[in-house]
Amino acid sequence: MIDFLIKPGKGFILSILLLTALFIPIFFSDYAYLDEAHQLWHNQDGSNYTMFFVQGRGLTGILMNHLFSVIFSISDFKIVRILSFFSWVLFLEEFFRLGRKWQERIGFDKTLILIGGIYIACCPSVAIYIGWGSCFEVGIASLLGLWSGHLLFMSLLKKDAPGSLSEPSLFLPTLLGLGSLFLYQTAFPCFLLPFILFLLEKKPKLSDRIMKWGISIYVLISLLYYVAFLYSFHHSSLRPNERTDFTIDIPGKLGFFFSAPLAQGFSFNLLYNLHSIPSQQFPILMMVLWVALLIFHNKTISKKNLFFLLVFIGMLMLIYAPLLVGKENFSSYRTMFMLNLTVTIALIHAILSFFGTFSPSHKSTFFLVFLLCFFAAVGAWNFRINFLQPLKKEYSLLDQYFNTHYNPGISTVYVLRPEEDLFYDKFSIHSYKDEFGVPSTFKDWTPEPLIKQFILEKTHQREKAQKTSIVQFTNKDSFDLEAKNKGIGSMYINVRSLF
Repeated sequence: MIDFLIKPGKGFILSILLLTALFIPIFFSDYAYLDEAHQLWHNQDGSNYTMFFVQGRGLTGILMNHLFSVIFSISDFKIVRILSFFSWVLFLEEFFRLGRKWQERIGFDKTLILIGGIYIACCPSVAIYIGWGSCFEVGIASLLGLWSGHLLFMSLLKKDAPGSLSEPSLFLPTLLGLGSLFLYQTAFPCFLLPFILFLLEKKPKLSDRIMKWGISIYVLISLLYYVAFLYSFHHSSLRPNERTDFTIDIPGKLGFFFSAPLAQGFSFNLLYNLHSIPSQQFPILMMVLWVALLIFHNKTISKKNLFFLLVFIGMLMLIYAPLLVGKENFSSYRTMFMLNLTVTIALIHAILSFFGTFSPSHKSTFFLVFLLCFFAAVGAWNFRINFLQPLKKEYSLLDQYFNTHYNPGISTVYVLRPEEDLFYDKFSIHSYKDEFGVPSTFKDWTPEPLIKQFILEKTHQREKAQKTSIVQFTNKDSFDLEAKNKGIGSMYINVRSLF
């Protein structure tokens, strides 16, 4: 089975089948999640560009302005999500194509790319990138980062001058890297993927030219991006968003990294719940397993092994550097793709090395089938049950209620926003960050553009929608008191009661 799947094209086909099976609902599902409502309602005033420009994502702002200018309804969001889906189809195609080249030059187990592709198709980060239209650009940004790192890595592996670089060989990787960063900063670390595989298989010293050049160019491109980002404000009245501010709180950032991102990285596709003891214990067990497998494979605890562990953790911090240098401590899954992929590949590499010591054919085949079933099952739960099902229900109930009770004479809509645990009470699913299991109307920036978009789609009068007042409540008693004094031209929506 493994021999068949590692043949050119077979692993890619399997991963695309998984990706399609998981995300086929986006082709016919209607819902608006968080920022989507705001971006759709403001699709003609240029504010989408401004929002991303001040966060250092000017290219995303340009793409968002052009794409959203031809989208006029919530139903049209399917177009955005489908575009994101196909960007990840292309990413997977390149992951397998380039991965084969890396494998030929580095010599790692061919199964590693196969399992990596399966993981990508099912991972929680990709579920967010495809299911949340506001993140449609991440697939493109990840692809540019991957190409950038690949071109540099292959230049460093040239037979005539291994480990050396020329100016022409730096131009395109730098250009692609800057493109990735100006789309989505945390996608650029895909640049490091071939270097991570080189590190896992060869365990080189940091003085190795390939590792030294890879890390150096990665840092230099990042610094060049930041200088270009600051310069972009030189002739602008805008100012950088506070999210782009640096911090020098090294102890605080180290504590954040080891308590949240690293733990999520070792969660192996499972959502990391800070309120669940088993959820917090699982990544610790995975870390212990990984270290134990490394020790077993090398038959000893040596300085070289300890040094490799330190270097690997250092590379993980470098991957997550776009978040570690900023003031914000928020390890959302949309920032975790490359870190999660790296940790998963490292753990799989250690397991495959362990199996290779005994019976590579039988045990590896069983391991592959297990991972395929595990990733697919968890991926389906994460996206179908934890993300999509409750959002579709919330949108359907809101849409139905609005169409039943709205009339052109309504000038004020009062909305009682639900608590964050609404979906837990109704569907027994937990909420994670602002991504999985969170009601769209829970956030204060969603109800107003969402209701105004409802009015626009029903009346086809933007001016009418703009003039309608949207008043939000979080306290039920205050909302009920207002509802008792119901006046002419008022509409009341208690989101929780709709369920």
